[in-house]
Amino acid sequence: MLENKELCEKCRGECCKTLPGACYPEDFGLPSDFTKLDTALSSRRYAIDWWEGDPREGKDELPCGYFIRPATKDKIGILHDPSWGGECTFLTKTGCELLADNRPLNCKKLEPKKTKPCLIHNDSGKRQAAIAWIPYHKKLEEK
Repeated sequence: MLENKELCEKCRGECCKTLPGACYPEDFGLPSDFTKLDTALSSRRYAIDWWEGDPREGKDELPCGYFIRPATKDKIGILHDPSWGGECTFLTKTGCELLADNRPLNCKKLEPKKTKPCLIHNDSGKRQAAIAWIPYHKKLEEK
C-alpha cells in the first residue's frame, strides 16, 4: 500500500472527491465466497459501474465490463451508477473512513503526489477492474 498520510492530509482527498476507486474481486474474497460482495452491495454504499464496450483489447464479445466501486455521496443507494464523477461515500473530513486494508484495490495502489494528479500503480484502473470482474459478469448482470 502506498499511503502517505502527510500528503493526503495536504491534498484533502482531491482524488476521492472526483470519483471513488474501483474494487477488484479479491477485495471481497472472491472467488470463494460471495457473502462479502452481497453485503457490500446491500449496504447501499457500493455501486455497479461499467466500462463501455468490451474492456479487453481486441475483443467485442461484451457490451460492457462491469466493476464495483464505492458509491458517490450524491448517489448512495443507486446500485447501477455509471457516474463520471462524484465524491466517494467513504471520504470524511479526516480522510477515508475505511481501514487501509479494507479499501478498494484501486485506492491501495494510488500514490499521493505533491503535484496532481496522484499516480495509480500496477495498471489497476477502472478498465483493468472491469477485466478482473469478467468471470462475475453474469452475477453482476443479475443484480
